[in-house]
Amino acid sequence: MRRFFVPAAQIPVITGSDAHHIRDVLRMKAGDRIELLDGKGAVYLSEIERIEKNKVVCKILESRELKVESRIKITLAQALPKASKMDFIVEKCTELGSYQIIPMSTERTVAGKAKLDRWKKIAKSAAEQSGRTIIPEITPLMKFEDVLKTRNQFDLALIPWELEKENTLKKVLTTYPPNNPTTIIILVGTEGGFSQKEIKQARAAGFIPVSLGNRILRTETAGMAVLAAVMYEFEG
Repeated sequence: MRRFFVPAAQIPVITGSDAHHIRDVLRMKAGDRIELLDGKGAVYLSEIERIEKNKVVCKILESRELKVESRIKITLAQALPKASKMDFIVEKCTELGSYQIIPMSTERTVAGKAKLDRWKKIAKSAAEQSGRTIIPEITPLMKFEDVLKTRNQFDLALIPWELEKENTLKKVLTTYPPNNPTTIIILVGTEGGFSQKEIKQARAAGFIPVSLGNRILRTETAGMAVLAAVMYEFEG
């Protein structure tokens, strides 16, 4: 069944690009059923009553709360990669359950400007497709130093680094203090990785450098790998 995020105050009326998609792409009609999500956990089984030029008017048949979101709110701070890799990162990390994604500029970032509107659309589509009840927040572009200043907002802060030899991701996750974290931030570098200076700054701010194994992962793979491992360890 097709699912669409709609602002809570607007339910059960669909407007904007979703209305166009329903009318002109999916070619749905009155009587078809869809699910509306308010972005807060509620899902509304609805039936299309009529389709107008700029909106789709539905009738709510029933509502329910879905418990599909992780208890852990994971933020991915991703250094902007080249080309369209960020599109892929946003899509897949949304599917994996990220709560927030921070596009980040670092010492070795060479990418162009942030494409926030595009990434928000990708996150929305991925959240609908994967059965989530919220859309991850995509923040405006932040500088590395400013991301470090958010450390006290999180229980656990990780920075994967290919030169880390002592702390493996597994070691850090399995030896974390008894009270499981509920908020985690993960910093992922761009294609060139983090500089020694940035790692030093991150350590001073309270971030833990971790190794992801003997192989070096691409920037578009690293965040997903950490996200999946964290979910497995603390949710499994």
